[in-house]
Amino acid sequence: MKKRLLKYRIFAQKHLSLVKILALTFIIIMIFVDDNSFLQSFAYNRKIRQLKGDIEHYQHVIDESNRRLNELRSNSENLEKFAREQYLMKKPNEDIYIIEVEKNNNEQ
Repeated sequence: MKKRLLKYRIFAQKHLSLVKILALTFIIIMIFVDDNSFLQSFAYNRKIRQLKGDIEHYQHVIDESNRRLNELRSNSENLEKFAREQYLMKKPNEDIYIIEVEKNNNEQ
């Protein structure tokens, strides 16, 4: 039994030096455990790409809204048309009829 334990101890001393154990522990911590691990870094990068896409989308929405706002401010006919269509506004002597068309299940 002592001979067998001595054999394992010699093997461990040759192949599992303290430096290798520390390096392996450091690598495991950096990959899986740490707050700044590689896995967490990939998740952060994916979130950054998603947020940049959202920024681009909302920038297009802002640009389109600014274009429409400038159009409404520059032309009173467009402002009247917008008010009638979006807010169902009317002049005092007018009547407005809203016609809703139902879609059949066959027509899509």
